[in-house]
Amino acid sequence: MRKTLILSIALATAAAAGAAGAAALAQTDPRARIERTQSLARPKGQVPQAPQQSGFIPDQGVHNALHAAHQSQIVFTRSDLTLGAITEAALASDFTLGQPIFFRVYTERSAVNAIAAKNRVPARQVYADGVYYTARFTIAGQTFDTRIKPWGGRNDHQTWTTWRGQLGNPDRVVVPGADAFLELLSRATAAGLLQPGRHTVGMELIPATNTEKSGAIDGGVVARGSFSLTVPAGAFAPANKAVCGPGRGAAGSAAIEARALAVARQYWDDPELTPIRVIAAGDEWKVERNEITGIPLERSTRVDIVSRGAKYCARQIYTYTEKYMGGGNFSTSTGGISVNFEPGFTPCGCAG
Repeated sequence: MRKTLILSIALATAAAAGAAGAAALAQTDPRARIERTQSLARPKGQVPQAPQQSGFIPDQGVHNALHAAHQSQIVFTRSDLTLGAITEAALASDFTLGQPIFFRVYTERSAVNAIAAKNRVPARQVYADGVYYTARFTIAGQTFDTRIKPWGGRNDHQTWTTWRGQLGNPDRVVVPGADAFLELLSRATAAGLLQPGRHTVGMELIPATNTEKSGAIDGGVVARGSFSLTVPAGAFAPANKAVCGPGRGAAGSAAIEARALAVARQYWDDPELTPIRVIAAGDEWKVERNEITGIPLERSTRVDIVSRGAKYCARQIYTYTEKYMGGGNFSTSTGGISVNFEPGFTPCGCAG
């Protein structure tokens, strides 16, 4: 963070308070644990410069030479790298769909300061807790605005001028962005794009937040970049777990999938999507028991409902529950599914 160096005692006090605050934040915010190394990566004695314009909140400024060289850019890597570990040699621009794709954002201002500057309001009036990012992708001249799930807290959005994310990672999701990339794949394939071959993908990031009276306001494009994406033949086949997600799990069965799909079709109320199949992706059952007797009441596992629409396809996670019938038996005929209001996207080829 940018601070004015007044006295060595004040600097030491501020550093101690900042370290304690970071440690406390790291215990409650997974994103903070991921990015906490940023402050340690800055060369000893380097103090970021605060914005000169009045009304801004002091933010982290330019961290290092790589940040300066790629100001207002998104750079891409093949592995997840922290601020101190990323180098020019690690940057990549050519990927194959299904392989890990990570990125780092280098901005001129923090998200809050960018929103304040564009909308000509003091940064302290920007709703920092509500900041989220739109990831705008461009393929073959067509633009798709996708939403990155909100991450971080007030301090992050007020001060961070760099953060890292991911677009593709078959093994696990550790940083933001994979949800937006799935939305891109869903909307682009529904539009007939991303056929087998090589494609140029442009990416822009736009921070935004909500206001009480004026709705959403944004900070404009704060960083942009591009990469080449090779789509292999058959990449969107349902059996390709790296792109389409997991298949049937250890707890799943065809009977569960049939029951869940029947229930979903009975109560479905989304006019944009039609449920077409269910994947019983759960690997285990969670059994709920009577607190006093210990007798089972019901058991539940994960099922994914796959649906198709004109503009995109979805794969949403639900909880499937069966009632206990006695004698160690649960009844599939009693199976029901939870309510799910959270969108989840999948490439339309994966929908089958």
